[in-house]
Amino acid sequence: MNRRLQESFDRLEATRRDVLSRLEGHDRARLNRRRPDGGWSVLQILHHVITAEDGTRRYISKKMLAGTSLPRAGFVSRLRLLALQAANASPLRFQAPGRTGEVPPNSDPAETLAHWEEVRKEWRQHLEDFPEELTDRVVFRHAMAGLMGLPDTLSFLQSHLDHHARQVKELLSGD
Repeated sequence: MNRRLQESFDRLEATRRDVLSRLEGHDRARLNRRRPDGGWSVLQILHHVITAEDGTRRYISKKMLAGTSLPRAGFVSRLRLLALQAANASPLRFQAPGRTGEVPPNSDPAETLAHWEEVRKEWRQHLEDFPEELTDRVVFRHAMAGLMGLPDTLSFLQSHLDHHARQVKELLSGD
């Protein structure tokens, strides 16, 4: 895996470990309790994050088949990333696109976390196998922001996880 992708993946993993540490000591009922305003529970938030990460990796795997015929990512990819990062850093709430907004009303914490572990293992393998010649190519289409290259996609996943990690922290801070 190239150094830039490794650093991005390591940062994602560090954030995931931080989120997991916040769950310690909380039972299934607490992790499934929805926000007072009707918003998602902690496990619903994590289900959304996991679905987004898994769907992103699957999409990129398909796009990779086009090889170097994919257009190069550049300045516009970076602008799209910056727009997504600004949205994720804001206090505004957005409707989750497509399948990522479909969250179960109740989940088993162990199953949810095992699924996240599996998705991350698949990401690690995907990044290790990712062809160097495609690193600067457009491989992902965000539902709202459009086309991005892999480094910008990983940066988007980080800002997305950071956004939801703040929500998890807020939900569990009252305990």
